[in-house]
Amino acid sequence: MLQQALTGWVAAKPYARIAQPVTAHAPGTQQQITTPDKANATYTAGLLLPLKDDDPDYPALVMANVVLGSSPLSSRLGDRIRQQEGLSYRVTSSFTAATLDPRASFTVTAIANPQHIAQVAQAVREEIARLIRDGVSSAELARATAGYLEQRQVRRTNDAALAGMLTRLLFAGHTFAYSSELERTIASLTPAQVSEAFRQHIDPQQLIIISAGDFAQQTATGTGGHAGE
Repeated sequence: MLQQALTGWVAAKPYARIAQPVTAHAPGTQQQITTPDKANATYTAGLLLPLKDDDPDYPALVMANVVLGSSPLSSRLGDRIRQQEGLSYRVTSSFTAATLDPRASFTVTAIANPQHIAQVAQAVREEIARLIRDGVSSAELARATAGYLEQRQVRRTNDAALAGMLTRLLFAGHTFAYSSELERTIASLTPAQVSEAFRQHIDPQQLIIISAGDFAQQTATGTGGHAGE
């Protein structure tokens, strides 16, 4: 079907991949954007790193992110900001790294009542600082590793997800042997390795932080309360 659809088609210009390497750290900044009449506010913090997915620290950074906040219900950020303090409807962290270019990103995002955004931002700062200061415990790394590896296994039972994985691996010149080796490395990580990788690569002072919401309206009306209200 593809051959029939593409027969006779010629690209106007030859394909060329656009490289997007990270060459330097951007300075940390904070910005607040007003979005009038929006009920919810959004908090986003992130930074870019000159790091590929074959970097020795990549597996450890993946697991540090799982511990910190990749799950909105079972992670440090989720436990504190959503479950315990009820400040956010949803809070997650993300870590990704490119295969062909030294470009990785670490982000934290949250949705909350505008009145709670400052508290959310403070809690995120404190949890990142706590992970840098105290590191990861053996028990929470074991739980995070088991859950992450099981999630990867389950994902491979989905045909669409499997096709997507194959496409990305082929484009990068990898086979599933790459994925297998990554999972073996993750399974063997120690708390010290995960903690040190996070300390080395994630600098809270370099976070670019943006909050967007109707903060003036919330201040004027005094409305707010629990995140779910």
